[in-house]
Amino acid sequence: MTTFTPGRLITNDTELREHWVGLMGEEDFEKRSLWLIFVEHDQRVAPVVVPIDDIPMDPDDDTLAEVSTFIVRARDELGVASIPMLLSRPGTARMTDTDRRWARALASAFEDQQPQWPIHLATRQRVQVFAPDDLL
Repeated sequence: MTTFTPGRLITNDTELREHWVGLMGEEDFEKRSLWLIFVEHDQRVAPVVVPIDDIPMDPDDDTLAEVSTFIVRARDELGVASIPMLLSRPGTARMTDTDRRWARALASAFEDQQPQWPIHLATRQRVQVFAPDDLL
């Protein structure tokens, strides 16, 4: 069972991971998606979750441009401080090179976002963070 907790305080990476674990649950995913949550200036989660479904296997310029446009618009319209991201996909929990390519592309595309939250990966029964080494 998944639990979305609007208003939850997120002040550090551990609290963000716990929030993602509650939101993603332990079920397997049917498709590759990028999930966005919105953290307000008081460090509380806004009552909005956006899954972007059926993203391509590998990141491409068009998809990244569309996501970037959406994030800029959402940040401006909602007035939020930051937008943490999570990649989900079906399959094993082992992080793949494709997962790392997505994380590197997202980190690079949004490196000006402050604060820069770690990007997470959700697979069947596991939510994990992309470590700095995964982004090299």
